[in-house]
Amino acid sequence: MEEARLQTQALFWLGVWKRAALSLMVVGLVLAWWGIFLSTGVIRGVLGIAIALAGGAAAIIIRRGLVHGKKNVEKILKAAGLQHGEMRSQADNK
Repeated sequence: MEEARLQTQALFWLGVWKRAALSLMVVGLVLAWWGIFLSTGVIRGVLGIAIALAGGAAAIIIRRGLVHGKKNVEKILKAAGLQHGEMRSQADNK
């Protein structure tokens, strides 16, 4: 049960990192748009595209970890004979 709780907490933080990666991607897209379409410099546009690609790739990798992590927590709880909601109520009773 402790393992499932720790992994659930780690999944929460992975969600935070995924939002940060998506935010980085959006900043990169804005920078790319600004550099390419507002004629303020091609270097800004290329840098923006690179940042957007890095942020998008990070978000995809983190999302994959989230999906597999959730499946892993479900397997742990199933092996313990519990469901996710039961884990929470058991923790409240302690």
